Amino acid sequence: MKSPSINSRPTEGGTSFVSRMRSALVQPLLLSAITVIVTMAGCARNLATGERHLNFTSENQEVAMGQQADQEISASLGLYADAALQKYVQQLGAKLAATSERPQLPWTFRVVDDPVVNAFALPGGFIYVTRGILAHLSNEAELAGVMGHEIGHVTAQHSVHRMATQQLTQLGLGIGTILKPELQRYAEIAGAGLGLLFLKYSRDDESQADELGIRYMTRTHHDPHQLSEVMTMLDRVGGGDEGRVPEWLATHPSPENRREHIAELIKTAQATNGSAVINRESYLRRLDGMVFGLNPREGFFKGTTFFQPDLKFRFDFPSGWKTANQKQAVLAVSPEQDAIIQITFSSKKSTAEAANEFFSQNGITAQRAGSGNIHGLRTSSGSFTAQTEQGVLQGFAAFVEYDGRVYQLLGYTSQPRWRTYESGMTQAIKSFNRLTDSKMLSVQPQRLKIVTINRNMSLTEFNRQYPSGAALEVLALINQVESNGQLRSGQQVKRVVGEKFE
Repeated sequence: MKSPSINSRPTEGGTSFVSRMRSALVQPLLLSAITVIVTMAGCARNLATGERHLNFTSENQEVAMGQQADQEISASLGLYADAALQKYVQQLGAKLAATSERPQLPWTFRVVDDPVVNAFALPGGFIYVTRGILAHLSNEAELAGVMGHEIGHVTAQHSVHRMATQQLTQLGLGIGTILKPELQRYAEIAGAGLGLLFLKYSRDDESQADELGIRYMTRTHHDPHQLSEVMTMLDRVGGGDEGRVPEWLATHPSPENRREHIAELIKTAQATNGSAVINRESYLRRLDGMVFGLNPREGFFKGTTFFQPDLKFRFDFPSGWKTANQKQAVLAVSPEQDAIIQITFSSKKSTAEAANEFFSQNGITAQRAGSGNIHGLRTSSGSFTAQTEQGVLQGFAAFVEYDGRVYQLLGYTSQPRWRTYESGMTQAIKSFNRLTDSKMLSVQPQRLKIVTINRNMSLTEFNRQYPSGAALEVLALINQVESNGQLRSGQQVKRVVGEKFE
């Protein structure tokens, strides 16, 4: 029998002597390294909050980060095509930001063409509100409250501070990985899906952003009470529409427990606030004619059939698959989430060029590629395998020329699952066809219309006199009244016109 070495001699705890010594050395080394880095980075005092925070990011880096993300958001989500509304939001936001502690930032305010109730901020002064949240607000002061709150996240550098914390955590973990190989599997977890630009804010962050938002509202003389109305609206939206929580709550904790704090902030603000600007009528006039809900001109589903009236095509996805219509792609995922079909545009002018570009990519091997047609449309297609870090994928690709564009249609899954999905995927891809149904081609989005009523009436009476293409509960939400609520003579009321296509 071979004599054990000192490195492998067991101890009472079941670990080797050297392992225990290495562990004892690692933690002080980690702490020392992190302490040195913290000292080097420095803790700058924030002008908006007066607090000191660790910050690895300079202002120029912060702005550059926001500019890059702004380009991606503008492309992926899309901006609402109403120049007058965009100008109004930019001017109001700039007025608020000018009163902040960071007026020198390149403040940019955009209306995103998205029906969900949402508002968010990026580092460097990039603020976004969706047309969905605009539709649910009732006056300019409420919008000022939403944007002031988001400006507060930027001036307090909440995203930047959270990035610094995560960078520090990752750095410490990285040092530990070098010294302790058994930690290596956690390094990938720590580095995955951080979403640094969309980190969920803490309750302290939210309270601070509320305080700063009210500060900026007060400085522009907007009524701070309207921020409380926004909180009420968000609560109601979160409890309605089949229980769906508004996207705003994905990055902001629930407003339910913040009202008392906001009320105290308002009391303080009122002591210094002069005239309280609300601007209900002028705000609502700007919403007259705005698209409401999903815009079917950008494509819509009936079951798993996708219709695109502007581009005049239709496509049948497999039954039971989860579908999604995005700005730059239409997608479907299998119930087991192990296969995908997607429709995108090719940048090439011919199907042959598009197919050649795709099949010549590194790691892709074409099988049975050739030319033909789908429903009379010129097509290049073929099966393929693709070598990835996760394993081999197998799929079918078709490139279809139609109405001056080349469409890229892909279906793929892992190679072991290809036989399971091959028939359904190829059948779906070959369903691409011209859209000729006049009803589908002529579909229009629902829009908001602002009505000034000439007598007192209930919301139910209003809906009878001015019928809407939305449920009574939806009308109540967007007008911030109860379903059985009363409306005053002379009041401006939102209605939804047009048929709902979903």
